[in-house]
Parts: sequence; C-alpha cells; structure tokens
Amino acid sequence: MQSVLITPRQRHAGLEPSTNDDALLGQGRVALMQPYFLPYLGYFQLIAASDCFVLYDNVQFIKNGWIERNRYLLEGEPKWFGLPLAKGSHSQLINQRQVSPHFDIETVISRLAFAYRKAPHAERTLTWLEALLKLPAGNVAEFNELALRSCCSLLRIHTPIVRASEWAPVSHAKGQARVIETIRAIGGTRYLNPVAGGAMYDSVEFADAGYALELLEPELAAYEQLGKPFVPALSILDLLMFNDLETVSTWARRGKVIDG
Repeated sequence: MQSVLITPRQRHAGLEPSTNDDALLGQGRVALMQPYFLPYLGYFQLIAASDCFVLYDNVQFIKNGWIERNRYLLEGEPKWFGLPLAKGSHSQLINQRQVSPHFDIETVISRLAFAYRKAPHAERTLTWLEALLKLPAGNVAEFNELALRSCCSLLRIHTPIVRASEWAPVSHAKGQARVIETIRAIGGTRYLNPVAGGAMYDSVEFADAGYALELLEPELAAYEQLGKPFVPALSILDLLMFNDLETVSTWARRGKVIDG
C-alpha cells in the first residue's frame, strides 16, 4: 500500500501526512471501528491508544447510525447533522454508499455558524470544516476517513490509519472471527475495543488465536458550553468550538486500557 498524496486543498483542511502507515504495521495494539462521521472524543482516544487503527469499511452499512450523522449543540440542546447519502440497497457495504451529489454544504455551515455564533473558537473551526466538507469523496467511508485523518492532524495524533478493505478485503467470517482475521492480516498482537462493546468478545478465544483482548474506558471531561448544563458525547466538532486545540489534543490522549 502506498502513502496517500496530500493535495493543497486537502492540506488547507488540515490533512497533513504524519507518518508512513506501512512503517508501523506488523506489531502492537490494533483497534478496529466503522468509519464514523466526526465522532465524539472517545473515538479519538481509541485511535490515540492504538498502534494501528483499522477502518472497518467493508461491513454492512447501518442506516441512521453514527456513520452518516452526529450531534451538535443548539441553545443547549443536541441536534443532528450529517452527510446526505444517495439512495442505495440495505445490503450495501459502508464503502459502497455514495454521498448525495446534492449535498448543500453552505446550508450545513450556516446552521452550525448560527448554533456556535458565540463559541470562542467558532471562526477557526468553521473555516476548517468548510474546507473539509468540500473535499472530493465518492462514498461515506472515503469522506469519513478524510475527516478522521484531518481531525487527527489537528490533534497531533500520529497513529497509522488503514482500511480493512485493503488488508482483509474478502471474508466469510463474521463477528469476532472476522476481527481476529483482520488482526492477523495487519500483523497485530493485541486487539483494543471500546469497553462499551466488550461483551461482544471472548478473551479466551482471542488468547487461543494468539492475541490479547484489551478494552478502553474513555475519559470524557466536562467543559463550558456557554453557561448551559453540560451535554456530553457530542461530535468532536463541539469540543473544537469551545476549546483550544492544545486542550482537545490532551484530552484525546486520555482513557484507560484494561484487560478484556
């Protein structure tokens, strides 16, 4: 797999190449997640705690989930925003669901600009987001990968990010067995999963396959949201609106890894 070339337009959106993905593969802790749309802080804590982060882009798309949308804050209340997708079959994979050609970026930016008009870092964040939304991406997996890489660049997270479709493209296995196949393809020695999904996995089966199972307990700090009662677990966009990059970068390195 070759390194991704970064265009000037991508660089303006915050997409700087941090490290050669191939150089760090074949060792250490692997995390595997579906490519979410501008996810909450805990997702980035998972990336930061990993030696290799795998985007699970070749599994079935789930409608109205975190892949296509997330939540922002409007007058102290969480609201949905996201990517409009072209019509597709319910059986399509994430990397087969196309972004709608009628995506109205200006309307999204205007809505967020109004919602965060009093946030201290709104201008910086909206400039970054608008450039990001204009990047060319055919399907939702491609867009979310660009967005995740851009966020990681802002937060100085240098974990290699790869696609499951490139390292383990074809599999008839499901669930835990498929996860183990992917770890084997990557060359990892440990699998890291969010603690909330730990019940889905059996540490004995991982051990029998030669891998350790670990779980990440996220650590989510409360922060000022214009004097309103704090609303947790919103999109990373909310943190970037209300906090400086150094603070968010520090929070992204929190979280506790425990044995599964």
